[in-house]
Amino acid sequence: MVHTKSQAKTALLGGVVAGLVAGVFNDLMMIVGGLAKHEDFWGHVKFASYPFLGHRATLRGFDGPAVLAGVLCNFLISMIWAVLFALLVYGLARGATVVAGLFWGLVVWIGMLYVVLPIVGLADAARSMPVGQAIFTHVVFGLVVALAFLPFQVRRGRADVSRPVLS
Repeated sequence: MVHTKSQAKTALLGGVVAGLVAGVFNDLMMIVGGLAKHEDFWGHVKFASYPFLGHRATLRGFDGPAVLAGVLCNFLISMIWAVLFALLVYGLARGATVVAGLFWGLVVWIGMLYVVLPIVGLADAARSMPVGQAIFTHVVFGLVVALAFLPFQVRRGRADVSRPVLS
């Protein structure tokens, strides 16, 4: 956990970068999975734009504004989850960070399924995804967040711990 302004800046930057990396990886994983099942892969990309575009986001095929909105929403959501992770795990050992990432994926899955998606009107869509697949994709997301955050992870020394965040 962060204890100084400098640590907070490092964790925030690392969280944003990790969120972008995990967002790209997650999008590619969903697109490849959709293509393998002969599904409209644009649907996976546009899904996150549903709260803003409604039914338009569910239509088959390419729709530039819906794709752009979906990508931007997905990256924003990924970055928020990754920044929260970074702020919580900053200072852990590298191995502990990776393990925490696996558990973080479960936290993200539960948070998205029971909080975020119902708030934006996508509770039914979230529950329509097979549970095993949903858990797997979120655990992979958490793992990628953790791995992408490792370059920003610095193990805290005793001197750092005693300094308050607002000093």
